[in-house]
Amino acid sequence: MVGKKQKLSKKIAKKYTLHRKYYSDTVSEFSSLNPFQRTKKSDKYAAISQKVNAQNQRIKELEEQQEQDELEQEIGGDVDTLYEVGPSSYDLLVKSSQDKLKLRLKQLEEQEKLEKKLEKNNKKRSFSDIKDQNQDEDEDEDEDNDIEEDVEDDVKEDVEEDAEEDVEEEEEEEEVEGEEEEEEVEGEEEDEEEEVEEEDEEEEVEGEEIEEVENDLNSDIEENEEQDFTDVYGNKDDKEEEEEVETNKTLEKLKKSELFENTNDNGIYNIHFNKDITSKEEMNELLLKSQSLESISKEIEDIGVITSIGCVDYDNLINENKPGKSNQKKVKEQKESILPNLKNTFHDYDIKKRLYKPWLKSKTKKENELYFTNLQKNLFPIFNEYRDLLYTEESMKNHKSIFKLYALHAVNHIFKSKDQLSEDNALINECKKLKKPEPDLRHQGFTRPKVVIIVPFRNTAFEIVRFILKLVPHELKDQVENKTKFNNEYTQFDQDQEINENKPDDYKYIFRDNIDDCFRFGLSFRKGGVKLYSTFYHADIIIASPLGLRLVIGTEGDSQRDFDFLSSVEVLIIDQIDSIQQQNWDHINVLFENLNRIPTQDHNIDFSRLRNSSLEGLSSNLRQTLLFSSNLTPELNSIFNQHCKNISGKIRIKKIKNGEITNIVPSLRQTFHRLYLDSNDDSKIRFNFLIDNILPKFVQQGENSGILLYISNFFEFTMIRNYFRKEAKSYVICSEYTDPKAVTRARSQFKESAKTIMLFTERFHFFNRYHIRGIKHVIFFGLPQNSHFYSEILNMITENDGSIISLYTLKDKMALERIVGTQRSYKMLESDKPTHLFSN
Repeated sequence: MVGKKQKLSKKIAKKYTLHRKYYSDTVSEFSSLNPFQRTKKSDKYAAISQKVNAQNQRIKELEEQQEQDELEQEIGGDVDTLYEVGPSSYDLLVKSSQDKLKLRLKQLEEQEKLEKKLEKNNKKRSFSDIKDQNQDEDEDEDEDNDIEEDVEDDVKEDVEEDAEEDVEEEEEEEEVEGEEEEEEVEGEEEDEEEEVEEEDEEEEVEGEEIEEVENDLNSDIEENEEQDFTDVYGNKDDKEEEEEVETNKTLEKLKKSELFENTNDNGIYNIHFNKDITSKEEMNELLLKSQSLESISKEIEDIGVITSIGCVDYDNLINENKPGKSNQKKVKEQKESILPNLKNTFHDYDIKKRLYKPWLKSKTKKENELYFTNLQKNLFPIFNEYRDLLYTEESMKNHKSIFKLYALHAVNHIFKSKDQLSEDNALINECKKLKKPEPDLRHQGFTRPKVVIIVPFRNTAFEIVRFILKLVPHELKDQVENKTKFNNEYTQFDQDQEINENKPDDYKYIFRDNIDDCFRFGLSFRKGGVKLYSTFYHADIIIASPLGLRLVIGTEGDSQRDFDFLSSVEVLIIDQIDSIQQQNWDHINVLFENLNRIPTQDHNIDFSRLRNSSLEGLSSNLRQTLLFSSNLTPELNSIFNQHCKNISGKIRIKKIKNGEITNIVPSLRQTFHRLYLDSNDDSKIRFNFLIDNILPKFVQQGENSGILLYISNFFEFTMIRNYFRKEAKSYVICSEYTDPKAVTRARSQFKESAKTIMLFTERFHFFNRYHIRGIKHVIFFGLPQNSHFYSEILNMITENDGSIISLYTLKDKMALERIVGTQRSYKMLESDKPTHLFSN
């Protein structure tokens, strides 16, 4: 065998010949795949496969480089690495539903098999049962005749007994209905049917007074239309209202009263508001002490990241003021801000006993001793410690939990101040009777209003007042003055403005019922009941919209304006700030400028009872400010930093964002281009980039239809509109001031590609939420403040080959975080490249 050439069969030779030809591109590769060299064949295959993989990798890199070159030509910038967004939330939902359907189908198949077996068994049994039934029929007829005779005798007795039982059951049901309300869990909406039934019951009780009140209503509306400020000062003929203060009782008699609770001298309310601050220097020392504390943060599940800034430890202050041996121990010096101190009972929070029962009646699920939801459990310690709060995670799901909680806090604060005043008056009366010198009790402000609540629409104001009336059950319904007038003014709405069911859920919640944005009224707590429409100088709580309050406050130079009633505000609550920003933010700025100012006129002020901090004009440093919004914006952040100077510190709460880009259904190429600021005017920088770089690219590519230009600022809208009008561009307009007929015509022209560009404002989208058809490309001239608007606009695109270009600057940092996510936004802002591409 040695020296002879090795032979192969024809079949094997043909196989290896074809194999060598298929895998060989060169002569060397063909010879290397010699079948006679079997020991080296595996190594050769591995080498060739590596070569093929390397070649494919080079092709992929060339394709990516080509894509980046195209983007640079299209956008005019350096593009960063592609960000893979991954499957959208819609895709994940579809996959999960498919898995559930498969499991459900299997269960149905198993049920069908069981049913078939049962049918067979039932058929066999039915044949045997038929014979038995025929035999029993005769016996049953005889028994029925006997039973009928007995029934006729007992019917009368049963009817009488049933009637008595029904009356008793109805009485029990009425009591239970008054106690039971639907379970309130964070993330779920409350049942509205029960609330409607309660309203119907109240209207039936007040039905006899409707005619008289309607006559008063017509006259009041005419007076309100005139700018005579009757809701601020009252009519000239009206007598001055007296506060609910026990002036003739001694302290012992006062303590026996059911509606009075002795104030805790060492409580947080007393420590915060009744500090003896006689000069601005003392206040500055307290502020410096608070600012010197190191800020700390903590992430709480389902709540977010809580950041504590300058929060003083009140427990240490309470221990310092306690008498006895414990006071001799030195309290540790505080170096860092503290987080909210969670407590377990109403007594620990100094909630008035009058509020225990009504609050518990508003709940059905006992999650803890306080009947608080998880969100309420974490927010109320901040309220109770009188810290400032900026909460930017409000939504339609947790809004009711929030406004019910701050309504409880507001009423509790009013009760504390009233009990404090009653106690002071009783002490003075005792001293007068005993002919002792009167104590120096300075626990009052310039004017009576203590709490101001700002909301955007009447629908929210109505729900807040309705809940406050539930918290004061000892006040009889027929003693609540002007209640029918309030129901008529704050529940009636134009039926022509009924909301389309296809609108988003948040839109249906915001614009439910009455959405009038000009209103103001006062609430006062008296012996006879809660009075609605109290004049401002005799009200304890003022509820208003920004516009309604601005008409009273006015501006410098107005002939008739007043802001003295805001001089002694101790708790300021602003809710649904994301909606207020779509109205006019300047009203909020004017409100803060006029808060806690020394009055310009004498409003029957008893200066002997006035706090020294009020006399020195330092009340703003004691005021608690609670801000609630679904978005954190530069305007809101500026208010929190500049006007919230509470000596007790402040708290921020926000969640880590996943990004709105995960909620986009179509597969789109999303480009974010960062512009660097040379000055404070970022609008001109964006405008120049739009005119010089973006619009010419669309012209070069031959895109002459389906371009939507999203503009978040009305000033920027007017600047772009004027340019388009001057250059005679092909465009249509959809803004908040556009006539409805013009909007319909513009949408039609844009859909049919008769016009190239649509100028589309954020406020127009907020108030209308139209589905715009015909969109191919979207240019965001500044990022939307409401992040879900970004996904709503992009989900209107039906074609997957559309392009999305978003311009942003460093001022849009907060909006960028909500859209792309927290981690991605940090990478984008730290990157040296100005352009970033996202694809899903």
